[in-house]
This record gives sequence, structure tokens and C-alpha cells, in this order.
Amino acid sequence: MADQARRKPIEDVSEISAITYGFMASKALFAALEFDLFTHIAQGADSSGALAKVSGIAENRLVTLLAALKSLGLISEADGRLANAPATARYLVAGAPGDFRDYVRFVNGEFGYESFRHLGPALRGERIFPDKGFYEGMIYEAGIGGERFSSAQHSGSLGPARLLAKRLDLKDRRKLLDVGGGSGAYSIALCAANPRLSATILDFPQTVDTAKRYVREAGLTDRIAHVAGNAISADWPSGHDVVLMSYVWSAVGEADIAVLAKRAADALPRGGLALIHDFMVDDAREGPRFAAWYLLGSMFDNPTAVCLTPGYVERVLRDAGLTVEGTETMLSGITMLTRARKPGLASSSIPA
Repeated sequence: MADQARRKPIEDVSEISAITYGFMASKALFAALEFDLFTHIAQGADSSGALAKVSGIAENRLVTLLAALKSLGLISEADGRLANAPATARYLVAGAPGDFRDYVRFVNGEFGYESFRHLGPALRGERIFPDKGFYEGMIYEAGIGGERFSSAQHSGSLGPARLLAKRLDLKDRRKLLDVGGGSGAYSIALCAANPRLSATILDFPQTVDTAKRYVREAGLTDRIAHVAGNAISADWPSGHDVVLMSYVWSAVGEADIAVLAKRAADALPRGGLALIHDFMVDDAREGPRFAAWYLLGSMFDNPTAVCLTPGYVERVLRDAGLTVEGTETMLSGITMLTRARKPGLASSSIPA
């Protein structure tokens, strides 16, 4: 696949410098979102003076930040007038079609960026939260907040969820168990695309209220139920012919991955479908880079985290007694989807 091609080895010190200083670009973007600069520009504050007034940033400091944003291609300036780049206007402006500012600011900024401060201890196998996983500890104990994080995550998950719903044929399925379903974006998208499908979301108790709100806003309260609990230890509700685990395997350790695969196999009827959607690199573990970076972040406070590949995911599913139907790219350069079926009569398909 093109997005998984081997990256050319670097040859010049400038390329090392570009990696070294990459965090500064991230921080410039996060700061711009903190002050909602792109929305202000879209609403007419398109000069440094006007933008300084509405943002509360002194103009001398704002001009320096704007220079950084221009260098990144996020905005442009002509004759003293600022303009958002096309992608900025679509994704980083309030009310825009693909608005996911909260995802960038909170999930990538407050959670992801701050998480990487612990990379050294994580590589040494140290645990940040002795009695729980890093994800649960950071979100529910370290001040980020479950509702705010789930809401931000929802805004970033809607696009991928709708893409999966378009690609995945569930017209002959009736009940979906969304393990670790978070805000409910995937259950909502799949139920909206399949009128005969209902779903149950199983996730930590702290996510339930947020998920219920989004389900209610989507008009699906009669088709989507909620069960609070840890997917590793809680009882799974019965009667589902599809089990979806999206971004779950990258959040747990190797032993728990095997447990989740076996629980899915045990929960499904003959012909039932297991779906694993997650960050995966190719089997040579050479890329794609975004998937590799996300997986690097999965090892925080998780000494047995696994660098997921299609071969590994498929092997674990086979070991659990499932028949693997295949793995393919879902979000180009970031995620893949593996399908497996419990031996029996029914089958599933994803249109080519």
C-alpha cells in the first residue's frame, strides 16, 4: 500500500532538526486553538490588530504566533489580511463541516502531548498509576475529565465511524456489542446506516452519561443500550452477533488482548462477526508513521503493550477459535480493520 511504503532513510542534519523541533509546531497549533484564532479569523477578525482585540493576546506576541502558523501553512496573509488555509477552514473553525477542534486540543494536546512526557519511564517498564491503566488514570484522576475527554473524542471519531459504516456491510446483522465504545460514535454511525441493527455499548462507568447524551441527540435511545464496566473483567451482555473493538487492543497489554479475543469468540454465536479496528503498522513494522506514533503512545503505564500488526491481530483471533476473513486499511496511514467470523453459516463482507 502506498501509505505504508518504506520511508527513505534520512541523510542530512536538517532532517534530524525537523524531528527535534516538531513539538514546537504542535504547541503553536494547540495555542491557536486555545484562543480559537481560526474561528475569529473566519468571523472577520482578519488583521493582527483585530485578532489581538478579540483574542486577548497582545499584538506583539500574537504576530510571533501568527508567523509560526503561517510557516506551517495553517493560515496565510496578503495585504495585511489573514486567511485560513482550506483544511484549517474545514476542520479547525467552529461550526465547520469537519470541526474537530476539541479533539485536537484535548485528545491530542492535553492527553496525548502530556502523555509523552512519560515515555522514558514507560520504556523502562514503570507504571504511572499503580492500580490502574494509564488511560483511565490520566483521564479520570489527572484532571482531564471523563466527560470533556469523551466529548472531544466524539468529535474526532464521527468521521472515521461514518467511514467504517459506509464500508462495512451489516445489513444482515441484528445486535452489535461495542466493546470500549466510549462516546458511542461507532454504534451511532453503524445503527444509522443499518436500520435493523441495535447496539450495546460496554465501557467505563465514567463514559456512560456522555454516550447517552450523544445517543439521545442522534434519536437512537430505543436502539442503543449501555452497560458500565471494564471489558476485561465485567460480564458481557449476551445475544449479540457482532462484536466491535475499536481502539481497544492498542490500549491494553498482550495478555488482555488474548482475553478480549477469547471473550469475543465465546460471546458470538456461530457465524457471528468480530471486528478489530485499531492502529496497526505493516508486518515489517516500518510504517505508516502516524500508526507507529499512536502505538508508541500505547505503552504508557502498560509494560506489556504490543506493536499491533495485521499478522499479530489475525494470529490472536485464530488462536481464539475464529476464522479470519482479512485485514484492510480503514483510515489511510493510521488504522486498519480486521474481520473474523465464528465458524458457522453466516458471513460478512466489505465491498471492494
